[in-house]
Amino acid sequence: MHSAMPHAVGLGGRGKGTALLLAVVTILTFPVEARGQFGAMAVVDAGAIAKLTTQISRQAQQLAVARQQLQRYVDNMKKLSNPNWRTVNSTLAQVDALVAQGQALAYSLATIDAEFRRTFPGTQISPTMPADMRVQRERTLATLRGALNAANLTAQQFATGAARLQAMKGQLASITSAQQAAELGGVIGIHTAEEITLLRQQLATVGAAQTVYLANEVNREAQGSAATTFFEATARAQGPTRTRRDIYALGF
Repeated sequence: MHSAMPHAVGLGGRGKGTALLLAVVTILTFPVEARGQFGAMAVVDAGAIAKLTTQISRQAQQLAVARQQLQRYVDNMKKLSNPNWRTVNSTLAQVDALVAQGQALAYSLATIDAEFRRTFPGTQISPTMPADMRVQRERTLATLRGALNAANLTAQQFATGAARLQAMKGQLASITSAQQAAELGGVIGIHTAEEITLLRQQLATVGAAQTVYLANEVNREAQGSAATTFFEATARAQGPTRTRRDIYALGF
């Protein structure tokens, strides 16, 4: 042992092969106890390596399982690749256009408040009251007509909605995973939201039509009462015959 070490130290840079040979010789000249300790260290290192290899193998298996689950999710989504979507945007736009036709007082008008006050002035009277009253009736009828046409258009969605619901019921039997159930639940939620949107628009249409109809009735009474009071006040100076003729001419 003692004779081998100087040779190993004194090699310097003579070559890797010679250094390796001397290292092996040095190990072989170790006492038995030292070689036993080295062997124990080698056994320990081998066990750690085996344990690490096992962990890596398990992680690879877990990764493979995760990839398989992801692929199943993708496959499940493909099974509902043609969900029961529909587009109600066109129907909503058509209803907006119908209720705003002609002289209708539509809820979609940006100047609805000003148009309402101009059409139904209440107790205000003017020399153009006969023409104003004709406009009031025309706008009321146009609003009612638009509401009726809008209801007709919305009713055309009844068959489509029923067909969508029937198709969703048919898909319930084919669900085999939580992913499919969640996806179908999303489709049902969107369908419900679309139905509610159509309903809200129809309620707005009906509400606007009822408001305009009542406004026309109230305005006619208010203007009629104001006109009667005005003509009665002037009757004493102009005579009752002409006053009565002017009231009838206004349409009261």
